[in-house]
Amino acid sequence: MAEKLSRQQIYDRIRATSKESYILEEMQRLGFWESSNTPSLPEVLIKRELVANQELNNLLAQDRKYQNQEAMLKEMRKARMKLAKDKRALTKQKNKQKKDDKAANWLNIQQQQIIYLGDGVSGGLNQTESDVETLQKFNLPVFNQIVDFASAIGADLSTLRYLLYQRKVSRINHYHTFEIPKKTGGKRLISAPKSRLKALQLWVLENILNRIEINDHVHGFIKERSIISNAQPHLEKDIVINVDLKDFFPSISYKRVKGLFHKLGYSEQLATLFGLICTHAETEHVEMDGVSYYVQKGDRVLPQGSPASPAISNLIAFKLDKKITGLASKFNFVYTRYADDLSFSTSKENEKNIAGLLFFLKKIIESEGFTMHPAKTHIMRKGNLQKVTGIVVNEKLNVQRDQLRKFRALLHNIESHGWNGQKWGNAKNLINAVEGYINFVKMVNKSKAAAFKVQLENIVAKHGYPAIEKELVEVKIETIVAEIVTEVKLETPIKPSNDAKQYDWWNIL
Repeated sequence: MAEKLSRQQIYDRIRATSKESYILEEMQRLGFWESSNTPSLPEVLIKRELVANQELNNLLAQDRKYQNQEAMLKEMRKARMKLAKDKRALTKQKNKQKKDDKAANWLNIQQQQIIYLGDGVSGGLNQTESDVETLQKFNLPVFNQIVDFASAIGADLSTLRYLLYQRKVSRINHYHTFEIPKKTGGKRLISAPKSRLKALQLWVLENILNRIEINDHVHGFIKERSIISNAQPHLEKDIVINVDLKDFFPSISYKRVKGLFHKLGYSEQLATLFGLICTHAETEHVEMDGVSYYVQKGDRVLPQGSPASPAISNLIAFKLDKKITGLASKFNFVYTRYADDLSFSTSKENEKNIAGLLFFLKKIIESEGFTMHPAKTHIMRKGNLQKVTGIVVNEKLNVQRDQLRKFRALLHNIESHGWNGQKWGNAKNLINAVEGYINFVKMVNKSKAAAFKVQLENIVAKHGYPAIEKELVEVKIETIVAEIVTEVKLETPIKPSNDAKQYDWWNIL
């Protein structure tokens, strides 16, 4: 007897085949459907329907599987797109944060450091360590960071960048440049700093340069020394020799100035700043499309017109003076120097050593990076006029008589005929030249200078002051306008300096 199927089993069989097929099988099993070798038409149809239904079910199953795969792939692509979008958003956010951090870091660097000041001068700005021991030895101000230096001078780093940035072509010029005639002919280029830069140079002069003691043989631009103290050692000598250094200030390059401050103990960064403060490159004024440009013509050198240049030149010439002092002592000469004027004196018995002195002197001057002027070496013997830095030294310190007579004649002519048509040397501003010569005479002979002063006052009372040449007026107006523009652009004041104490420069090397 066949096992009776449960209701669930019957449902499963019907789902696996069909209702008609299940009924047919059950009727045949129970004997209600006679079977023969040749099936009847309904039986064939039922069986074919069963096969067709099975194939259809298989196709539907495959279709459902395929549809599920498409949906899955679609979901996968959607998920990947969302992931990529989120990743792009995160990357964009990170890049923005990185950019913001970089900008904030750059702003902080700009506020705390100077890392670039132009081509050729920025190489050492990352070297910030100073030799504190050497600085303290000379009692020089110590700055741990560049912002400390900026604070000491009462400026900010943006002001320093504005004043010190080196450009080959610029629309800004921090100097007034003009030419003045030389006494011996030709013209001398003067580069006078404008007020902002001049304040920095004065700070460097008073707080650093003036603290270094200069040797006794140097008399130019030093407190309590003058052309008088320079001439005094050569008084009443049988032989006096004057030698001139050619292009003294322009011979001192930016690298030498920077090296000076570095040897004093300052970091290469600060030495770079000091070097840029105290040097200047000659420029040519060019106009294009109504715009003024200043084109750099040469390298940065010590400018004539800066208040710091004389003191720097004295310190740069330290080795020069030391070597020449030794040479002069060896050949029994007295040596002094006033700026680019070198003076020697000796007795008549030592005349044989003049050639040797001048030969080795030229070698020393060239070895120290200077040039001996070939046309300005004068040997003056006793019985002829002997002068040292314009002071007569034959018997007593005096002013040259011929020059005094010419000056008296000038004052007489002015008093009689007025200022028009009168000249004193190559001076364009006659009143300044007259007052300057009176001050020169005052250093040597106060009584003569006092008489000249009274005579000048009478001339002014009678004729007034002379008219200033149009060219000088235009230069003055241009100077005032330029300084006003500079003051408007930069309003940060520069603090005044403290008194500087002198220390020994000779032991630095």
